[in-house]
Amino acid sequence: MTWLNFNPQVHWPFSGAVTQDIHPSLLAKAGSDETEVRVLREVASYGKQIGVLSDLLLALVASVQPKKLGPEGERALEQLCQMVGDIQRIKGELNPLPDTPDAARALILALKERFPELKTT
Repeated sequence: MTWLNFNPQVHWPFSGAVTQDIHPSLLAKAGSDETEVRVLREVASYGKQIGVLSDLLLALVASVQPKKLGPEGERALEQLCQMVGDIQRIKGELNPLPDTPDAARALILALKERFPELKTT
């Protein structure tokens, strides 16, 4: 009855897993491709850059009265807060490596508490 286990996998065009590298040359021309690539490699990814801007914007809004933003501004602020929260949730689910040495030390201590056999290493 091995024929019952027959399960062919067919991949039609535009189906299945897709991985895409968004190269700066594919984006609208606003400057130098070489500059964009160096910034991405040496400074920060687009996500990191947007994250820093989001953090700054939320800190600035917290220092003023958000009700003065008006309905459109309040709606945009709610969307930004939702996106930032969703991003943090996803990052937490993926268990990324710590960002700082102190966070790494805390993680090591937590792992050694959870797995006592690691204390000898």
